[in-house]
Amino acid sequence: MGFLYLLTSGAVAAGLVAKVTGDTIGASVGADGVTDIFGNHFGQPGVNATYDYIVIGGGNAGNTIAARLALDPAGYSVAVVEAGSFYEILNGNRTQVPGYNYIGALSSFVGDKPASLTAFGLKTEPQAGYNDREIVYVAGQTFGGGTAANYMGYFRPSSGAHDHWAEFVQDEFWTWDNVYSYYKKSVNFVPPDYTKIDPSLNITYDPSSNDPNGGPLHISYGNYQGEYGPYLDASLKKLGFTPLPGLNSGKMMGYGTATGTVDPRTATRDSSETSFLQFAAQNSDIKIYPDTLAKKILFDGEKKATGVLVQGNFATAQFNYELKASREVIVSAGVWHSPQLLMVSGIGPASTLNAHDIEVVADLPGVGQNERDQPFMALTYKVNVTTNTQIVAGNPEANAEAVAQYLNHQSGPLSGIGAGQSVAFEKIPAPYRNKYSNTTMQYLSAFPSDWPEVEYLPLESSAFPPDIGPNDNYMYIGGAMLSPASKGNMTISSADMMDPPIISPNWLLEPGDLEQSIAAFHRIRDIAFNSTIVEAEYLPGPNVTTDEEIAEWLKENMSLIYHGGSTCRMGPKSDPETVVDSRARVIGVKGLRVVDASAFPFVPPGQPMSVVYMFAEKIADAVLKDL
Repeated sequence: MGFLYLLTSGAVAAGLVAKVTGDTIGASVGADGVTDIFGNHFGQPGVNATYDYIVIGGGNAGNTIAARLALDPAGYSVAVVEAGSFYEILNGNRTQVPGYNYIGALSSFVGDKPASLTAFGLKTEPQAGYNDREIVYVAGQTFGGGTAANYMGYFRPSSGAHDHWAEFVQDEFWTWDNVYSYYKKSVNFVPPDYTKIDPSLNITYDPSSNDPNGGPLHISYGNYQGEYGPYLDASLKKLGFTPLPGLNSGKMMGYGTATGTVDPRTATRDSSETSFLQFAAQNSDIKIYPDTLAKKILFDGEKKATGVLVQGNFATAQFNYELKASREVIVSAGVWHSPQLLMVSGIGPASTLNAHDIEVVADLPGVGQNERDQPFMALTYKVNVTTNTQIVAGNPEANAEAVAQYLNHQSGPLSGIGAGQSVAFEKIPAPYRNKYSNTTMQYLSAFPSDWPEVEYLPLESSAFPPDIGPNDNYMYIGGAMLSPASKGNMTISSADMMDPPIISPNWLLEPGDLEQSIAAFHRIRDIAFNSTIVEAEYLPGPNVTTDEEIAEWLKENMSLIYHGGSTCRMGPKSDPETVVDSRARVIGVKGLRVVDASAFPFVPPGQPMSVVYMFAEKIADAVLKDL
């Protein structure tokens, strides 16, 4: 009932974003107000064309690298091929208004998030570590990709994680000192607005973690912060966590308030589309191909990528045509579709390609392997402070007040991401890890000293009882496992990109991952009950107490937060499972790169969105400087 009401209230508030930002397609705000992507930036479907660079995938990485290439003074021609359209058209308020993330919060964290018009609803193979459950793994199918559908949390990994990256790929190009400026380059940081946020929160941040000339992506604290933060901060401090001045300076051990990709001037989501793609459209001749599926990468006799075969949209949907690249093809199709596209194009394990009658261009056994992810648990608590529960539950008064605050002042709970306060990281301390096996202890000892093993993520939206009262409030305290040993994989089901890949993240497959998760579960409970706001645990509840009971609950209820990567893993050429070199160039061919999270050597700790922006910035610079 709550879901139905909230969707209805969104419909009643139809045009909500239009009233704030103008009724536009792909709206973004520049100095002169709202602008949109002008018609002459659309490529002509069904017609062969040639560009300097073809970028496949208009998501987190794709829009970023495409924009930087198109904006270069050299005047390169760039085209972005995207299988989806614009989320503003297809989802409207549901995606643009930060608070409407709450609608999907419940299903997201139990792994049955329904398919949408802006995402591929891929389903995993039965997962042994998750009691053979098949989990829906959402992958962006829209301009903006994951940045158009995520929870907008923006924070950066530890400096040691980047130094580990450089060591792994044997290239100083990726040390923290050599990437930090690229993190700063993407973002326009907006400090807290205490006319809309409670000034007593006194949010701290490190000004040096941002470049005053950075952008076009906005990061901010939104125009709303919940009531729970100070109370959970006190609990964390009591348990030995250290307060941090923000989470963007390469230091993670401790707790702080995270920024989010919210433009506070309009209280709307800022995605790679509303930032990078819009900026490029305003300042270059970039071309975009929406609703256009990349079918196959094309190669010449020297194994140089020369373009991509695409399938048209709408009126030209039955026609395949070619977009040629005179310089490079850049694949940014995401953790599952980037390796799929490589495989159907002849790059991957030869045995797999031969089984599907695909001509082998490069035998790379690592394509589709070594997938890393962050298994996630969410415990639910009844609390004595106001959260977003009543909005999600469909309370008419709560919804009306929230919509009015948003429309009139761009403030209130709909203007915030419902998370970000009291975000904490740690290596699980000794009392909780006493039951770890020697194998698990040895595995964890190989990580850098500043690499946290778990992220604690409070969320204002959560499950609640069907008989919830009008004044009841609940919230999640989630735990993301940041150092799992289990590796996932994917393969193709056919030689056609229209057929979904076969994906298996293999969560909790390694026994040590369950050991870590049990310890994190106990730690979450201690964080909750050391605060003064928690009245009771709703899920899983007081009947789940022993490690055996906890383990079974985790296997039946843990899910995901869509942070997969490394299926086209970067590494040294001496590693037989390396897919791309340290400049993201695909091994064994020319003129082809993979630029997205699938190319990471591993998934760094924390939220990967910031890393993807940095990665695209860094590789764009390498392309332009021919490094």
